[in-house]
Amino acid sequence: MRHYYTKKFGSAFSVTVVPTLKDNFSYLIHDHTTHTLAAVDVNADYKPILTFIEKHLQEHGHVGDKRHLRFILTTHKHWDHAGGNATLKAELEAMNKSESVIVIGGANDSIPAVTQPVREGDRVQVGELSVEVVDAPCHTRGHVLYKVFHPHRPNDGMALFTGDTMFVAGIGAFFEGDAEDMCRAMEKVYHINKGNDYALDPVTFIFPGHEYTAGFLSFAERTLCDRASDDLSFLQAQKEKYAAAVKRGDPSVPSSLAEEKRQNLFLRVADPAFVTLMNRGSQHALMMHLYNTCD
Repeated sequence: MRHYYTKKFGSAFSVTVVPTLKDNFSYLIHDHTTHTLAAVDVNADYKPILTFIEKHLQEHGHVGDKRHLRFILTTHKHWDHAGGNATLKAELEAMNKSESVIVIGGANDSIPAVTQPVREGDRVQVGELSVEVVDAPCHTRGHVLYKVFHPHRPNDGMALFTGDTMFVAGIGAFFEGDAEDMCRAMEKVYHINKGNDYALDPVTFIFPGHEYTAGFLSFAERTLCDRASDDLSFLQAQKEKYAAAVKRGDPSVPSSLAEEKRQNLFLRVADPAFVTLMNRGSQHALMMHLYNTCD
């Protein structure tokens, strides 16, 4: 049985990992000040999101009312990330006829039931939280990432919802893009905290679309060319940690951006020193090599 897991970001907000389907993750964002809720990547298996709201939030003294679920954020158009949008929206609006549910998704991605198309640089308010949109076309041409944080409490941390662009230690398939597109996406993730000299990397947490961690870490362990580096022992320790979590039924997510900069070889393509170390030519050539050799 796969379990829920809630990651708290100080007193500002929390993100609950909601396992769905075979290996998907949906998420529930809870603004602790206004109790506004937002669901991320809703597929047809959305009932576990409502169950968590009704039972777990009430048990912990929070407002456990589905009517507070006012937003659906969708990273991309695929059925296992967006297939529940219309049904959940209709169900919630039938409960509370005076309130509409806002469905947010990439303007270039034909998101089911979308009411607010977004693109790079757009910002949405979820209660007191800011949601910034980052374009990341490759897996699909309109894939977006969502950067969520409290604007007045940046040190509480940031949640980055990466859908099928980036996983723990890995990336998604190039269905509608190529290695150059993925390199651009990884550059954006790698440098997302550049403005504060990367000080927030340890409290920036990655929430991807699937439980693919074990396979990607095994790939990284056997592919890293510097066998004597501290990074190899780090990868091995991470692999054991995540395996133990999954054995308990816990999700392997989230991981911090600081961890990803050590364990995700695809993300590290954004680091020129790593490109040189791997000795595969250009950044794009290295990305293509990693993509083609990862099983």
